[in-house]
Amino acid sequence: MRTMITGVDGDGRSCVVSDGELTLDQLAPGFAMGIPFATATCPPPARTGGAAPLIDQGIAPGLVRWMVVELGAGSETPMHHTDTLDLQTVLSGSVELVLDDGAHQLDAGDLVVLAGVDHAWRAGPDGARLSAVLIGTPPPGSEP
Repeated sequence: MRTMITGVDGDGRSCVVSDGELTLDQLAPGFAMGIPFATATCPPPARTGGAAPLIDQGIAPGLVRWMVVELGAGSETPMHHTDTLDLQTVLSGSVELVLDDGAHQLDAGDLVVLAGVDHAWRAGPDGARLSAVLIGTPPPGSEP
């Protein structure tokens, strides 16, 4: 499984900070586990500022929403950011994650962590279905 983690560069622009294959550790016969991402604080830390418009998900810091999102063939979202930490899995189809550093192709089975960065989505020719777990984070500059 490919796991892509987003962040910001030295200029505050959204980018991919890690992109690699998830390794599963064999813990017992017939049981393996891998951890694509974990947080160290609750709620997760506030995002760094973004230049794109905020889409308010209405999720208080520390609360969780699990969604399934369908993007129609060739559809696009505008560039935006949220006050959430998003853990997304491409269930079917393909989609480009558009960041300030360019478009990143994601296919069925790929994982992505969006750390409140500026981003947009561009669905592939057959559309895409995503599973998204959103965890509320404090707005920038606020205390949890």
